Amino acid sequence: MGYVFKFAYDGSEFSGYQKGNGENSVEDTILRRLRTAGIDCGIRSAARTDRGVSAVGNAVYIDSDERPEKISGIVNSGGKNLFLHSYAVVDSAFRPRHCDMKVYRYIIASESVQFDVISSILHQFEGTHDFSCFSRTDGRRPIRTINRIDVRQVGNMVYVDFYGQSFLWNQIRSIIAYSLRNQESNPHGNPFDLKSRFSGLADPYSLVLMDIFYAGVEFISVPFPKFPKILREEVLHTEVKLVREKFLLDRVTGKEPDFSYTFNHPWDHRL
Repeated sequence: MGYVFKFAYDGSEFSGYQKGNGENSVEDTILRRLRTAGIDCGIRSAARTDRGVSAVGNAVYIDSDERPEKISGIVNSGGKNLFLHSYAVVDSAFRPRHCDMKVYRYIIASESVQFDVISSILHQFEGTHDFSCFSRTDGRRPIRTINRIDVRQVGNMVYVDFYGQSFLWNQIRSIIAYSLRNQESNPHGNPFDLKSRFSGLADPYSLVLMDIFYAGVEFISVPFPKFPKILREEVLHTEVKLVREKFLLDRVTGKEPDFSYTFNHPWDHRL
């Protein structure tokens, strides 16, 4: 018996995902936190994301008879850059990589996007194709199916959601880079006419593994009452920081006039 945990992590805080990929990989961090508490167990991951890529819904199988609340408590107490947030009880034969669907989201500033053009380019990647020119060779078969690509604008950001059961190394980042580069120079070209691997790769920090789905597996949320408050405070702090930096950007680019003090207001009691 064991558990499959859904978990989140900030990819910018780790040296990579796979065990042995630096001393601070995602898998090594989980194992180290458990072993420090006396739990020596094996783990199996659903998706080994590229270095710098984050997740809010990756999955990992942990082979242990300990209570799931104890396991999640130990891992989550090690820091806020990685935490387990839900779990399901499964048997030891469970293979997290054998999922029904993965969903990745790439986030792009809307000012970098010609929305209709890039949407049209991206939709060409839907369906079953040979993605040899849009992935890094790792010995796996390059034929993959992307079930759907949704493109939508939310505020000043564009979200590109990729739905598929399995993705290749660098596949999504290569597709995004191709689409951004060709939205002006070659908007009507067929990406699968390429004869060699596309050389560009989009920034990993804008890619998030949103969720992984397993038919018939019901996940239970792990209670962590203080964590939402901590995250909310950090989000608000980040929003304030972004506004503060925008003040500086507007000042040095001349988009905003110099700040001036207006005298003789009713609230000015010095007069």
